[in-house]
Amino acid sequence: MEFFLFLLFLAFFCLVTAVITYYVKILFFSAKTNYRREELTDIRGDVFRICLNVLESGGNLVYGVASFLTAALFVWLWSLLGTVLGDKGPGPMEHIFHMPIFFLAVFFSFPYLKEAYREERYLALAKPVLSGLALGNLSAGAVHYGLDRDLFFLFYLLLFFLQTPVLVFLWNREPIFGVSFEESPAAYSYESEEDWGAPSGSTDSTQGNGWEEEEDGPFTGETDDFGLGDDPFSDDFK
Repeated sequence: MEFFLFLLFLAFFCLVTAVITYYVKILFFSAKTNYRREELTDIRGDVFRICLNVLESGGNLVYGVASFLTAALFVWLWSLLGTVLGDKGPGPMEHIFHMPIFFLAVFFSFPYLKEAYREERYLALAKPVLSGLALGNLSAGAVHYGLDRDLFFLFYLLLFFLQTPVLVFLWNREPIFGVSFEESPAAYSYESEEDWGAPSGSTDSTQGNGWEEEEDGPFTGETDDFGLGDDPFSDDFK
């Protein structure tokens, strides 16, 4: 039962983080100032692509998924030690074993690992590993708080606000404290800077002031014999 809830919370927090990442991107990290309604409401495809982009880090979906799930399950098993060693209800053991020590260790050691193993391809797995550690920690905390109230709510809230902003920057491929977790700032698989949230077949472009081109009116195809540039009177009457 607890493991099922853990997987459920893991998927839930993954989707929530992807939604936050999407809106932070278009509101703060994007140069656009005008957005269509579909860009703000129809975000299912973009959220799915954000999650897929995290798991495909390094170009291999199998390694990415394995790294993400391994990190998340490791944090889950680590949190169970607090339940085994501690007493029922909130206690020091529960809170110690729910602290994101592995997440912080990987985060702060990555710059040194990146410098020491610059050419190694497995450094690209830092994104799914960090994501698994953070989301696994939040999911394990949600299970233990929801079922047994083993954590104080403010402590869990601190876990959320400590790790989620880091994931938002990480998933947006933005540097964190001057450190980039990806070698190449290639174009996002889930975004297009020119047209966010547009249908895949859309080729509409915008003009210089950012407004979309006007659609053809109902009288566009009609000819007007007396329009501008035409003179209805002959020269004899002038």
